[in-house]
Amino acid sequence: MWIAVIIPALVACARSSTASAGMRDDARLHRGGNIPVGTLYLDAKTDKEGVTIYDDKGYRIAGSSFLNLKVAKMSSFPGGELGLPRSIRASWLKGPFSSDSNGRWTGGTIVGDHTAPVAERIPAEVIDYLRTKGGSLRLKIRLVDTGVLIGWDIETRIVGQAQANGKVPSAIRYVLAGGDFCERQVYAGQVVEPGWEHPPTSINNMIRKENS
Repeated sequence: MWIAVIIPALVACARSSTASAGMRDDARLHRGGNIPVGTLYLDAKTDKEGVTIYDDKGYRIAGSSFLNLKVAKMSSFPGGELGLPRSIRASWLKGPFSSDSNGRWTGGTIVGDHTAPVAERIPAEVIDYLRTKGGSLRLKIRLVDTGVLIGWDIETRIVGQAQANGKVPSAIRYVLAGGDFCERQVYAGQVVEPGWEHPPTSINNMIRKENS
């Protein structure tokens, strides 16, 4: 019997270079140029409560009662087969709030509400890699007090040779990481990759007005 064994992730956290605007048009002009999103990673620089994330179509893609750098969420990207969203909208609350029957937050006061572009930021080399070499695009979102940071990478799997005991080792490797940040990697309770953060000088987020 063959048993797959997952070994620690090998992470390539080098920032992706930016390609020409013409090569990126297919990702920019519509939802992802047929490039599906496999995974959504979500964390926050400081404690954030009552978090909700929507895509540009108003579809709720994530929510969390509490987030920070240690408490992060990673899940399949809802509607990811439709491709990259043009943008995402993130909001978070302060004060007493609860969840209704649909899993949405009620009560509390909105203290953060920001929109950030997504599809137009993905470099052509990332799209080309997915089309020619495969893998799964991972969209990463980090909430900060002044806006939203966007990152990305490609999740690939390396399968090793079968061992004498019949086990087939494999590893998850993240390549072409880019954007505003790369999360730290933790294995067996130890930080094995510190990650990085390179927020833009002026975060390109639109702060929503209270009644928008």
